[in-house]
Amino acid sequence: MKALQNLPHSLRKETFLLTMGEAGENITEVAGMPTLNLGFIGSDRLKSIAYSAADLFLFPTRAEAFGQVAQEALTCGTPVVSFNVGGVPDLVRPGVTGYLARPEDHKDFSRGVLELLEDEALRLEMSRKCREIALREYELKQQTKRYIELYEGILREDG
Repeated sequence: MKALQNLPHSLRKETFLLTMGEAGENITEVAGMPTLNLGFIGSDRLKSIAYSAADLFLFPTRAEAFGQVAQEALTCGTPVVSFNVGGVPDLVRPGVTGYLARPEDHKDFSRGVLELLEDEALRLEMSRKCREIALREYELKQQTKRYIELYEGILREDG
C-alpha cells in the first residue's frame, strides 16, 4: 500500500488498478486510485485475460519459494514488479522481465512501478521477453522433460 501511495498523484489519477483475490476492494480507499477488484478467479482462461489486460503485475511478496502468480503474469507477457526475495529472482529478471526492489523497501518498489509505467518502450520490450522466456523455459513439455531427468538421476544414484 505504501508503494502505491508513494506514486505521484498525477500517475495515480491516470492509472487503473485491477486486483484479484480477496480483500482487493480495500485497496481503492488506501491507494487513492481507480480500482476494480475481480475477486477470486478460478478459471485459467479468465486469469490469463486479466494478466494480459495489465501493463504491469505488482507482486509485493515478502517470502516466496517460486511465485506461481508471477509466472502466470510473465507467461501472459506482463512484466512483474516484486521484491528481491526467495525464488522471485528466478522469474523476475531486472531489466528483462521486470523490476526487483530491495526487500521491504516500498520506495524502491514504487520506483520500479514508476519506471516501467513511464517507459512504454522498455515495458513493451519486457513484455516480449516475458513471453519468449516463458515459452522457452517453462513450457509444459520442457518441465516434463526436466522432471524425467531429475527422477532418472535419482534412480541412477540409488541403483
